[in-house]
Amino acid sequence: MELVRQLAGLSVSNLRQFRDDDSYVDRLSHRYTTTICVVFAILVTTKQYAGDPIDCWVPAQFKPSYEAYTDSYCWIANTYYIPIDQELPDEESSRRSKDILYYQWVPFILLFQAFLFYFPRVVWRTLNVRSGLDLVNLVDAAIKYEQVEQYESRDRIMSYLIVNIERYISARAQLTRHHIQKRFSCIRRFFQLCFFCSNRHYGNYLVIVYFLVKLMWLVNALAQLFLLNAFLGNEYYLFGFEVIEKLFKNQRWTENRHFPKVTYCDFKIREIGINHFYTVQCVLRINLFNEVIFIIQWFWLISISVATIYDFLVWLYHCTVSREKIHFVKRHLGIMSSFNPQEERQLAREFVLHYLKDDGVFVTRLLSVNSSDLVVTEIINQLWTRFKTVNRLYTAPLQSQSASSTDNNINTSTLGTNLNYQNGNTSINNYRPRLSRIPPPPLPSFLHRTLQQQLIHEKPENIQDTSTSAKDTDV
Repeated sequence: MELVRQLAGLSVSNLRQFRDDDSYVDRLSHRYTTTICVVFAILVTTKQYAGDPIDCWVPAQFKPSYEAYTDSYCWIANTYYIPIDQELPDEESSRRSKDILYYQWVPFILLFQAFLFYFPRVVWRTLNVRSGLDLVNLVDAAIKYEQVEQYESRDRIMSYLIVNIERYISARAQLTRHHIQKRFSCIRRFFQLCFFCSNRHYGNYLVIVYFLVKLMWLVNALAQLFLLNAFLGNEYYLFGFEVIEKLFKNQRWTENRHFPKVTYCDFKIREIGINHFYTVQCVLRINLFNEVIFIIQWFWLISISVATIYDFLVWLYHCTVSREKIHFVKRHLGIMSSFNPQEERQLAREFVLHYLKDDGVFVTRLLSVNSSDLVVTEIINQLWTRFKTVNRLYTAPLQSQSASSTDNNINTSTLGTNLNYQNGNTSINNYRPRLSRIPPPPLPSFLHRTLQQQLIHEKPENIQDTSTSAKDTDV
């Protein structure tokens, strides 16, 4: 029973020790791949400097000091590989064209790979903080909300989440030019898709930055195959296919041209009056490790590339298709009782497309991936409740003004003066105020009270003015 209790207490949020603000595939690149490269670099470095990476077969007259010198020289000055069934060329240039240039630099190559995989993470953290919304802190708060049991603490954490998201939406909405956005929306969308033009006030800044970083990870994973080919030579980008072919054909894995174990080294020893030229055969022990490491690297890079392409397409579909964004938000709204699908369908569409926009939906998706769907459901429902409250406060004055103007026109037209026809207006009774499709930004609590008080004080005056105008018309 104790084991069952411990297993039941293990959740994703309890096991998570890192601060995540991206997807699982992104963490494969910047966390696990970086860790693998660093571990391999430490392993190879230990073998190079604490072990014996190379052994050369020297002539019998060589003393131990000569043998140590030969090993050191051949390690530093490079060796060359020629298959054992081929004769050694007589010309030195032909031999040097077969030089193996990489084995001294393998630790630095691996560390450079780790840097390339971690660099997009630095770009993502640097640019998403500039938006004014720290996604790492939001994810941490969502995880703590899931773990905390006290009601007051949960309420405080939820307030922190809502205030930060609402502040970001409010700051963006206040600075957006609605008429320019509506008139040039198609042109702006075209430039966003083709040239990645974005703006924090358009509501797509985080989305565009995230896709740029994902593109960096994808290009990085594919380009490293060709970078390794430049470092290692011998068509390394085909190395994995050769391994698979040998496995299927059940061939012995003894020697290969990518990581040869037996190589040759030429050197000269100057003595008094004469120079001695030697060619020795060496065993590169370090290539036993290098071969295994870069076989793993090849398959890992291919797997990372495929996973990144798939994840990029999935996020592109989720963040650009309006129907998918609306479906995601409605699915979370449907869990609570604050949403009526029949009566509030159009309002929900306005909430997703013109209030949350791309960044708002993207943030909720990231919170859902890194914390819990229940936390995201609570966040979306509270934002939905506040959105409806603010929407009613803004539309109520417009509806009251339109109703009063309609009553004045009706009272004037019933007196026989035919004012409507004299002014050439025959459709006043059919007038409807055109409301903005873009909901206003959320108001702070003190502005909510101020607006309500103004509505209460202004309503009697409007009624009195209306009745006075009616009396003057009768006279």
